[in-house]
Amino acid sequence: MVNSSCTSCELRSDKSAYWTPLLYYQYPNGSFFEVPHGGSVVYYLARGPNVTSIIPFPPGFKILSGDKSARSYDNETLTWGNAAYPGRPIADRVSFACLPASGPEPANQPYMFNVTSCVDGMRAQIAFQACWNGVDLYKSDNSHVAYLSGIDNGICPPGYQHQLPMIFVETNYAVSQVPNATDDSKFVFSQGDPTGFGFHGDFINGWDMAVQTEAVNTCLFNGAPDGVVQECPVLNADDTNGYAQNCPEQPPQIDEPVRGLIERLPGCINITYGPQAAPAASMACAATVAKPYITPTPDSTPLPTASPTPGAMFGLPLQQYMGCYNDTLGGSGYYRTLNSVEYVNYTNMSVEFCQAYCMSLGYTLSGVEYAQECHCDNEINPTAVAALNGTVNQCTWSCGGTLTAGGTQEFCGGLGFIDVYRNTNSSFVAFGDNTNTAGNAQPYTPAGGFGSNYLGCYSDTPGQLRTLPGASVPDGWNNMTIEICAAFCASAGGYQYYGLEYASQCYCGNEIVPNSMLLTPTTSPTNDTCQMRCKGSEPEVCGGPGVMSVYNNTAYIPPIPPAVVTHVGKYGTKACVTDPNSNGRPLQGGYTTGTNMTVEVCVKYCLGQYYHYAGIEYGVECYCGNEIVASSGGVYASCNATDEMTCPGNNFEFCGGRGFMNVYYSPDL
Repeated sequence: MVNSSCTSCELRSDKSAYWTPLLYYQYPNGSFFEVPHGGSVVYYLARGPNVTSIIPFPPGFKILSGDKSARSYDNETLTWGNAAYPGRPIADRVSFACLPASGPEPANQPYMFNVTSCVDGMRAQIAFQACWNGVDLYKSDNSHVAYLSGIDNGICPPGYQHQLPMIFVETNYAVSQVPNATDDSKFVFSQGDPTGFGFHGDFINGWDMAVQTEAVNTCLFNGAPDGVVQECPVLNADDTNGYAQNCPEQPPQIDEPVRGLIERLPGCINITYGPQAAPAASMACAATVAKPYITPTPDSTPLPTASPTPGAMFGLPLQQYMGCYNDTLGGSGYYRTLNSVEYVNYTNMSVEFCQAYCMSLGYTLSGVEYAQECHCDNEINPTAVAALNGTVNQCTWSCGGTLTAGGTQEFCGGLGFIDVYRNTNSSFVAFGDNTNTAGNAQPYTPAGGFGSNYLGCYSDTPGQLRTLPGASVPDGWNNMTIEICAAFCASAGGYQYYGLEYASQCYCGNEIVPNSMLLTPTTSPTNDTCQMRCKGSEPEVCGGPGVMSVYNNTAYIPPIPPAVVTHVGKYGTKACVTDPNSNGRPLQGGYTTGTNMTVEVCVKYCLGQYYHYAGIEYGVECYCGNEIVASSGGVYASCNATDEMTCPGNNFEFCGGRGFMNVYYSPDL
């Protein structure tokens, strides 16, 4: 893997493989539609008391987390732990989040949300093992690794003395974008799992070991307080926002349809509902089924990249590289950095192709951008700035033509940044039409001051969860201003934050997502990148390319938070009871569970079974009994709201949590 020609990871030195299953939507006629997703977000975390001893993943290391055959929640198989760091069910490695367009986000749950109402996606989450035996790079039963005692925190068990970075992967499936979805159908993962309990993931280490080692030793637990790669020098130098462009998806090796609308799940997979584990036979083709053709994987080698420094000659003879300039910053009639002529051709685009094209039209200056664009002019926009961030080059997108041809790669600008070249041949005659030259641009109108509710300039990477994930105007409005965006977000649901991007786009949200970074004069990019003028008011600033100007809505009224229900009929709350689950449950009478669980549902169920006690745990589990069984180890304790889970049937109620239940009692039935 380290010899791969490219990587679709944001960090160019990370050629690792990260995998999670495809999600499908099954229509009433039995056909399946692949649910879109924009890839995965991968976190490397340092957790527990021994973070200073964490070592990097060794070369050739492989790991699998999760159980593809699981179809129910296993609350009996626990991680190793002790009194100080108790274990927890390994099933907790998997969780799901439903991301609404507005309002409070429902609590994470261990099973899949089988609804299309998660407007901003259903995010599947999985934690990987972080403890290694120090010997085996891979074992098929995964016994070479173990989970931390708390899965995402804690200590390693005996025999697994080496702690590794804890990988946490989020894959956001766009369940609301399934065409013609109806409530009588279902979502199912590619291994035939309609529950989500079988969600799983793979990791194969393909890091450049020198980069990974320095990042682990200097940044993992002490060098990047906000947990973003731009705060780690060795990773910041390796970062590119052109990762998807630089390593386009390759044709499938297996000749079997998996995308779009398909008649059946790939690989002869059958849907199994559980609660027992799916048998191996449900995930295999019969001997009579012809196997699809598999294209052998060709050997590859890393592609070298030729990258000039400003002032150097590069490309065709006498072509001088002037630098990486910002582009499309707005103002002054929105002249581009090079504005006279634009040509787009992904397949053929290279530095030399663009230089020759511009010379043929009589232009001295040529510029390549966005991997496929060529711009020509005889004058450069006087408001354009070279090396805008001052530290790290933003022109890191490989040219479409060199990617298509293979061999040595060249950079063709980036997102909102252009590589500019000048023809220094003194005998060249610049006869190009200068009617629309960028030289006509005038310096910007001075920007108006930011209001007191301005929070700052935040990074916002297209293709990932937006900085503000609520309602939006992603296609932009030509009359966009700060005031118009604020009014839009107020009318769209009363959001706490609003943000503007790319001169005309508006985004809303009740949170600033964790993968966004507040930019400063020393980050890459810097906060100066938020300098595009609003299309509806030039003195106002409306973000920039891939960055968002974020404001706080001072009139925001927070939603009513969830709370413990005090009474349901004759039943009153008895606070919380711990549930160590080491010798049976504290309530050992009736039991039920359901995705529509509420306090009222549980109390009604227990009343119908003639029990005095009703207890709700883990959001969806309801237990009944006539006493708190002492031998269970359960004891009364105060309820900690930060550990409570909301009820899936009513997000304004608490329904217990992990390892404890909200208990209700009535002396009379």
